[in-house]
Amino acid sequence: MRILQIVGYKDSGKTTLMLELIRMAAANGKTVAAVKHHGHPAALDMPPEETDSMRFFNSGAEASLVYGGGVIQQHVRNKEAAVEELVAMAAKADTDFIFIEGFKDAPYEKIVVIRSLSDWTKLKSLSHIVLVIAHEGVSVDDGDVVGRNETGRITGWFADWMERNST
Repeated sequence: MRILQIVGYKDSGKTTLMLELIRMAAANGKTVAAVKHHGHPAALDMPPEETDSMRFFNSGAEASLVYGGGVIQQHVRNKEAAVEELVAMAAKADTDFIFIEGFKDAPYEKIVVIRSLSDWTKLKSLSHIVLVIAHEGVSVDDGDVVGRNETGRITGWFADWMERNST
């Protein structure tokens, strides 16, 4: 199982890119688990309170899991969740790849999405950068950068990455 991160700042296009990569992987017969860092201070939206799983959770269960129709839904209280814990949970799905949105400091191969030279200045020191994608009009002197609208180059890069990283 291979791991690929998509990192960048708010509104840089991380989620859009991750959705595109998931679709490309699925179109190539690959399976993907997705992990996302919710970078907002507000809690995540939860299912309706009247569902049994939420009734268990709201009554004080530390974890509530429900299974139906081939899907497992899980809610777990955890004050701090390390990316490694989330990767371990995602790995239980036994997929070809795990894609992570966020968690900039994690030690996995990264695609960095930048909106400005300022973004790049802050992010270029991250470890394991394998691709930099820049919004239109942004150029950097630190190597090859793919434009966000260069879908052919992004698709080609990702096809090569999948092939190199297939088990």
